[in-house]
Amino acid sequence: MKQDSATNDRKPEGAERLSSAVENYLLSLYILKEEQERTVLGQLAAYIRRLPAAEGLGTSLPTVLGMLRRMSRDGLIQISAQKEIQFTQKGAKLAATIARRHRLAERLVVDVLGVSLPDADQEAHILEHGISPFLEEKINETVGNPTTCPFGKPIPGSGYKKPPGPVVPMNDAKFGVTYLVSSLPDEDPKLVEFLCEHRVLPDEEIEILEIGDYRDVITFRTPVGETALSFATASRIYLTQRPPEEVPQSAVE
Repeated sequence: MKQDSATNDRKPEGAERLSSAVENYLLSLYILKEEQERTVLGQLAAYIRRLPAAEGLGTSLPTVLGMLRRMSRDGLIQISAQKEIQFTQKGAKLAATIARRHRLAERLVVDVLGVSLPDADQEAHILEHGISPFLEEKINETVGNPTTCPFGKPIPGSGYKKPPGPVVPMNDAKFGVTYLVSSLPDEDPKLVEFLCEHRVLPDEEIEILEIGDYRDVITFRTPVGETALSFATASRIYLTQRPPEEVPQSAVE
């Protein structure tokens, strides 16, 4: 009986397959580093508490510390003298692979299956643990070889190119300047629903109206009106200035 050619082309599974819990820890550390947060025990535990309850992760400090010790023994991380959690070369490679699978899964559920943006992260978490290298490439082809996920975050290994201008967290944005949204956090459905409602989405314009240091609130305008966010939330939304419009050659001759 002739086998399907696609079956013959499948890439073999690696001898090592990480547990779902370890994959979630690696992805969480990857995101904290991406957002330039300190990768210390308390910060990691706080981030893991935001993950879907269906992942079944313990979030107490002793539980998180126990997992980190296990990951250290497995050669995935190292703990510095300053208590910072650092990837080993092996850990960094695996973390990027998991981030790629997760963000491609978000693309699949949003672009192909029509899942709403607030639900995309949770569904991607369910899918990411079962995606083989073969299926990963099939998903990538199906969603058109994207360079970012629906939340604007780079997909590792996609050839993503940084915007020409600086990318800054919203809490570091300048008053009176109009920016484009570069990326936003994905793991809090209620926050994502709020951001969708107010069009705080990748490539949408956003103008900073007031930076209320005394209230820890940033007020801004989007295409649908004015609203505000706390400094803590704004620090996880990244903006970039719109590049200057190109001047036609005829105008300078």
